[in-house]
Amino acid sequence: MLNKKTINLNHLKIIGLLVSLSLQLKVKANQYHPTEKVTILKVNNGQEVLVELKGEGRAIRLACIQAPLSEQKPWAKQAKDMLSKELKKGSEVEMELRSRDVYGRIVARLIQGKEDLGAKLIRRGKVFFYDGYLGDCQNLDYKRLEKQAKNLRRGVWSVENGIERPWNLIELSGKTREP
Repeated sequence: MLNKKTINLNHLKIIGLLVSLSLQLKVKANQYHPTEKVTILKVNNGQEVLVELKGEGRAIRLACIQAPLSEQKPWAKQAKDMLSKELKKGSEVEMELRSRDVYGRIVARLIQGKEDLGAKLIRRGKVFFYDGYLGDCQNLDYKRLEKQAKNLRRGVWSVENGIERPWNLIELSGKTREP
């Protein structure tokens, strides 16, 4: 017959096994992001594009970046122009799903050939690295790329210490603006 001590020990072993499996699944989930080909329909701004996905138009918010807001001239236009230059209407790119947001947008990386477009925008100083938003950013090299752009005084970093961070302006607006 099992005593109370044996049952508690067995419970602890089972709990330990479940925690271990849970951690393993989490690590594997963070390393895997499904990808799919999408067709570019329109660039909305420096961080959002409209794509055709399975016959429907869907907004994609680029993961782990924040473009300057429309009133941050000329920076917002520069980010949009660069993204528009890279993503011509009708072109096909790989979408790496990262998450979905409260606005109904897909949060993803867009990869053209083998190049991550978010990384390219950061490297050129057109957008900020932003891990305060959905996107599972820990396995991306964006922070280092931003530091390089800052050291080289590219784009938004050509101004001492960079321009006002868009997320600060969103916060000041009472969060009435979409990130």
